[in-house]
Amino acid sequence: MNRADTFLASFNKIEKWLRKQLNFPNNMGVTEMLRRVKKQSDLPIREIEYDLIEFSQLRNAIVHNRIETDFIIAEPNEWAVNRILEIENKLLHPRLVERVLKKNVKIFTAEVPLQEILYIIVEKEYSQFPVYQNKKFRGLITTRGVGMWFAKNANSSLLDLNYYTAIDILDIDNKSDAVYFLAPTDTEYKAKELFKNNPRLEAILITENGRNNGKLIGIVSPKDLFGE
Repeated sequence: MNRADTFLASFNKIEKWLRKQLNFPNNMGVTEMLRRVKKQSDLPIREIEYDLIEFSQLRNAIVHNRIETDFIIAEPNEWAVNRILEIENKLLHPRLVERVLKKNVKIFTAEVPLQEILYIIVEKEYSQFPVYQNKKFRGLITTRGVGMWFAKNANSSLLDLNYYTAIDILDIDNKSDAVYFLAPTDTEYKAKELFKNNPRLEAILITENGRNNGKLIGIVSPKDLFGE
């Protein structure tokens, strides 16, 4: 298979995939399909839109300007072939968020003493703890939130750490937009976009159904997706 055939085969797979996303009609062009599909935040269309529009023009030149079956007027170069294959893989076989999630998540009940939370932070070096009460998600405790709690109570002369519990930390640290829920089949791209678009987002919790009432599978932090 020459470069033109490889390019065309890959482009056709991408075009078919695009058409399937929103059940686009057969007469809709690639540029218009891209414009509509990129509104879906879990698809990396913005990263590849320009290249695909250029490639659609190259595809047209290859298909419509052939003089003979073995004569190609526009031969894709090696970069174009590699790039179209890369785009095909990114769209048709996206990396899923389950690839990077941490499964050893420490869950606290709302009644667990602050003393135990501090012990886990020091011994296990964990920094984020989902809190559940009666099997219902209540919020996320972070080491930053624990620090805020101590700062607020620094003037207390009788600070019994066993008297205070996880729910007391949540009262000062709990923010509704600090946590988001996804399913393990959601894409890494969607998770990255969530962190990029919400600076207050501290963690994404992965549950079986992608909702806060689902069984917790793992947790993803910005560090897991973007590194240090």
